[in-house]
Amino acid sequence: MIQNRLLKNFLNDAEIKELYQSYLEKPTTCKKEMIEKMFQIHGRKIQLLSYFSKTLTFESQKFDKKIRHNNKWNQLILDQNIDERGGKFLDLVADEQCYYDVEFNTPVESSELEMIFEDKQLYDIVSTLTEKQKKILYLLFVKNWTEEELAIELGVSKQAINKVKNYTLRKIKKEYESANRRNLNTN
Repeated sequence: MIQNRLLKNFLNDAEIKELYQSYLEKPTTCKKEMIEKMFQIHGRKIQLLSYFSKTLTFESQKFDKKIRHNNKWNQLILDQNIDERGGKFLDLVADEQCYYDVEFNTPVESSELEMIFEDKQLYDIVSTLTEKQKKILYLLFVKNWTEEELAIELGVSKQAINKVKNYTLRKIKKEYESANRRNLNTN
């Protein structure tokens, strides 16, 4: 019985097996050369298949690496400013709300903001925020919602809520400080 896998695979072909049996019964140089030539062709086919297999593996890994690289560097950036008031691409995306809470669907009225902010300067700054930014701050700080509750309500991640909150607070602080500096310089 033949133990070599390459030879076993070679002899699986009926035509080659018949030629080999014929050679074993009546060995001739012509039959021997024919079998050797067919074996070389068989070996080349295996080498070629191995080469194609390795090439496909390499190319698929290269393609996957390229896709990951493109996804890393060409991310859709929804928090870029699109106007001078700090509006973002994210504000243009329609919200799909999980729950329909009357309190959430109503906009924050300016009278509510006036009651919250005694400082006129701070009120003016907050009034320039987008409705989404106002609503997030209102629900987090006035109504004491958690970021998780708000994220569920808006159908976004908790990190997205945190990011908007932090960005808005930094913006308010920056504008408030620059307004105070302007006031000091004019006085």
